[in-house]
Amino acid sequence: MFLEVMGHGGNGLRIPVGGGPTTIGRATVLNDPSVSRVHAAIEVHGGRLVVRDLNSSNGTYVNGRRITGPVPVGEGDIVAFGHVETQLVMAAAPGYRPVYDVRDQHAGGSIHNVAGNQYNNYEVQRESFLAEIAARKSWGRWLVWLGIVANVVGFGMFAYGVLGFIQAIPDVTIDTPQSEVPSPFGPDAGGVPLGIIGFAIAGVGGFLLIIGIVFHVSAAARRRKMEQTLRPRRY
Repeated sequence: MFLEVMGHGGNGLRIPVGGGPTTIGRATVLNDPSVSRVHAAIEVHGGRLVVRDLNSSNGTYVNGRRITGPVPVGEGDIVAFGHVETQLVMAAAPGYRPVYDVRDQHAGGSIHNVAGNQYNNYEVQRESFLAEIAARKSWGRWLVWLGIVANVVGFGMFAYGVLGFIQAIPDVTIDTPQSEVPSPFGPDAGGVPLGIIGFAIAGVGGFLLIIGIVFHVSAAARRRKMEQTLRPRRY
């Protein structure tokens, strides 16, 4: 079973569906500005093919009606992703060429459903990469938040110590014993001035913030590389 692209430069492009969960979008096979990167999903439920929109910008339509939840579809139905219309067909017509790069494949017998199997393999690899990228971004967000909190707490402690010293200056005279002269970094906490402890905590927070940002940038770069590496090729 296939979704056949109608117009928009589709040139007979057919997308295999029904063999498992299929994600439709610019990140897979539909290179059109009206299509979101991850636009819709097509799955099998109860023996029927079901289309589900994935919060796309321009919506998913079945026979001209925008869908808001899972909608079953059958042969001949028109499914539109943004401005790209496709029609559900049951089998490949004569002269159909798969849109996936098969490269060199050799077998003593027949090779069945090469395009479909390759597409499913692409989806498995893509989902694995996306899970890894999501985990990396999650770690990045946690590190950024920890860094921000540590910066706020550290600088707060440092400021408290410095302000305490400034407030104590008027009480210091030339006759004040050295032991009673307040530290410019505030009172001691465990033998270490509070301001110095705060400065150290803020330094650790800055380091965590930088690492978190690096995680985010790295995840975005890996996603771009994944899309370039795993994107199916058209003939």
